[in-house]
Amino acid sequence: MKKRSNAFSSFIIVILSVILLLPLFVTLLNSLFRDLSNIIPEGFTFEFYSGIFAGSGGMAGAIGRSLLIAIIPTLVLLMLLLLAMYVVQIHYPKGDKYLDLLSKIPYGIQGVILAVSIISLYASSSTFLSNRIFLLSCAYGIVILPYMYQGIKNALTTLEVMPILEAAETLGASKLYAYFRIIVPSVLKGLVATILLSIGILFSDFVLVNIIAGSYYETTSIFLDKTRGVSGHAASAISVVIFCIMLILTNLAGYLGSKETKRAKTQRIHIFRKVQGRNNGIYRIQKHSKII
Repeated sequence: MKKRSNAFSSFIIVILSVILLLPLFVTLLNSLFRDLSNIIPEGFTFEFYSGIFAGSGGMAGAIGRSLLIAIIPTLVLLMLLLLAMYVVQIHYPKGDKYLDLLSKIPYGIQGVILAVSIISLYASSSTFLSNRIFLLSCAYGIVILPYMYQGIKNALTTLEVMPILEAAETLGASKLYAYFRIIVPSVLKGLVATILLSIGILFSDFVLVNIIAGSYYETTSIFLDKTRGVSGHAASAISVVIFCIMLILTNLAGYLGSKETKRAKTQRIHIFRKVQGRNNGIYRIQKHSKII
């Protein structure tokens, strides 16, 4: 019975893997062959890949712009949320429910509604608020707020924050210093996963960038939409390149996150040992004083 259950589970996993990988495989074939009308593809070439990177307005520039507009709002929002959660956890614990409620509001804001609302409010302004790139960055911050908040909160709940901060404060470090030098590096792996999720959401965005920035700021999504009307093979090549970029970033971030997590764990153990040693020393002094 157990063998049948394992065989059935393996069969389900294989079927799901085929379903998930088949579109990617077909897209890869479409980017490497000129003709897919027959059972065996014909006309193998790398021309479509070289074509999308040719010229100053090619894929390379679009990738750089997409990463820039995705990374900057993510990092700015990360710092703001870390500071907000520090204040809530240390000074105003009752404010956590209100912060949680505010972070869920963007779930009800669709991309088109958000983009049109922002343009209606700020596009006619004579200040820096009318800058389309600035508006797009702020809109991206609103879009990823629920994902960032929940990811950071889940990462912080894996640690006992207050005992660690109290232990560091016993050694003379401030709570703010201990929060950013011990707590944050300890949950770096979770933070990296949250950052990657947010960057992936923004990297593949089309609605907001098309409405707010349009052709003024050509990201990979805009470049893909423009190329799709010219050549389906080139559009497939762009899709494969985007997939490879995200795969490389994910593996690199996971590797760096695991190294930092080990280092932070060593720091926590070192601090607790110091605190334990100091407490033992105080206990011996008090005991010796009583004997005298």
